[in-house]
Amino acid sequence: MENIPVTNGYCPHCGKKISGYNQSSRDFGTPVRYCKHCQKPYLDTRYIELAVEGYNPNYLTTKMGIRILLIGIIGTVLAGGINLLNYYNGYYSLRAVLCSVLGLILIIIGIVDIIRVKTGLKAKSLEKKRTESVQRLQDRAYALTLKNCGYNVPQEYLE
Repeated sequence: MENIPVTNGYCPHCGKKISGYNQSSRDFGTPVRYCKHCQKPYLDTRYIELAVEGYNPNYLTTKMGIRILLIGIIGTVLAGGINLLNYYNGYYSLRAVLCSVLGLILIIIGIVDIIRVKTGLKAKSLEKKRTESVQRLQDRAYALTLKNCGYNVPQEYLE
């Protein structure tokens, strides 16, 4: 089986832009994707095959949620202070209002992440994705495809 070309945001076969492509995003799932236009496979390294690559242990800690929460608090306080100062000077800044709203959104995201970690919902979701990964890898042809693309597929899936 041949290697599948890696994408850079465009289909390596037909050159069409992959909709919603964001190089910095990461998610769990199969890295083998198919172009919506030409239907040919390409490798999208933004996706992590959990049973092969594993996950960062910090994923199941509250560190990230706390960081997001603190950034949200700092942003909200700073933008709120700017809003208050501007209000006393007789005008307001729409940018500062938007920064306050963004800060509040970050606070909510941080709290939700912390709750998901503490209640075990994040671990449960990760386990579900790991089970899906194992099921995909039980297809020997898929496992061989990943191996041919340079993934370190465990031997148990290649037999």
